[in-house]
Amino acid sequence: MADNFTQLAGMLQSPLFGQNVINESTKTNRFLASGILTPDAQFGAHLLDSTEDYMTLPFTNDLAGDPDPWTDLADIEVSNVTTGKQRAMRMRLVKAFGYTDIAQEFSVSNPANVIAANFSDFWARAEQKMLVQMLAGVFSNTDIATAKLFDDSAKQFGPRGFLATIGLLGDLQDQTFSKIAVNSSAYSEMKAQQMIDTAKPNEAVGPFGNYNGMQIVVDDDLPLDENGVATSYIFGNGSVGYSVANPASSTEVEREARKNGGRTNVINRRVETMHVMGTSVVPSFHSAGQTVTMAELASPDTWEVVKDVDPRNIKVVAYKAKVSTEFLPKKKASSGSGSGSGTTTGK
Repeated sequence: MADNFTQLAGMLQSPLFGQNVINESTKTNRFLASGILTPDAQFGAHLLDSTEDYMTLPFTNDLAGDPDPWTDLADIEVSNVTTGKQRAMRMRLVKAFGYTDIAQEFSVSNPANVIAANFSDFWARAEQKMLVQMLAGVFSNTDIATAKLFDDSAKQFGPRGFLATIGLLGDLQDQTFSKIAVNSSAYSEMKAQQMIDTAKPNEAVGPFGNYNGMQIVVDDDLPLDENGVATSYIFGNGSVGYSVANPASSTEVEREARKNGGRTNVINRRVETMHVMGTSVVPSFHSAGQTVTMAELASPDTWEVVKDVDPRNIKVVAYKAKVSTEFLPKKKASSGSGSGSGTTTGK
């Protein structure tokens, strides 16, 4: 019998494996592929500089103020160019998958090949969830929610609500927004209300179509609460910065000869950031552990508006509204005593 461990180690110890996982995950991440997550060279240049939870990045503000009267009675006043800074998360992440020798021997699918082939998809799903958690935390900030959230939870999801949400960016609304991210239930509502530009409701939409010229991205990690209220996000170009890097020893194969009769583990490490531009990690933030968790990303106490920056300049807005009950996920019927259907009737 061939030594599968030797073959797998030879494949994964190559320095190219970790980078290949990154390259493949960028292709399968819907938010990256759509342009919602924007690779940022400035973030990437500093990802491996330190082990701190965050990195501070400077920026230069646009020129501001009004022109002055030009006369020979006074000197021309000179205004300064102002700068600012924002603090972005540095997230150190790791995941390990393993299999026993017995599983390798008798499994229908070769576990080693499954792990190698699907690690990139795992990271793509994880990053999509991280973005949703981060948006939840950012929009829990009172200043940001006041300026950037249209909460219409008591009313039906529909085009008027979307237009009101887009209107939160004022006179820049038609120049800024380019992508919409919705839960699949909200997407079904959009099709029923003929909000999809590229297809009729009874025709296939591929992949998800457009609304008012904006590309639609569908992901069920987006919030849908128990009352049927969906949270959707509308993004402008460059609104969320992103970068990922391989640290030293990013990929390892670990052999535990005595564990569970013999076990092989594949370990993948990475350092990454994603950041809603115009927001900042509060100076008082300190993660409970050695690096930030999903729960901390979703906390309103983690985020603030960048000092001296109008929150309306944040190029993400959120829309909350009810989805029709027929489009909500169906729950499994509770099992009852008696009939095998689990359905109960009353008289």
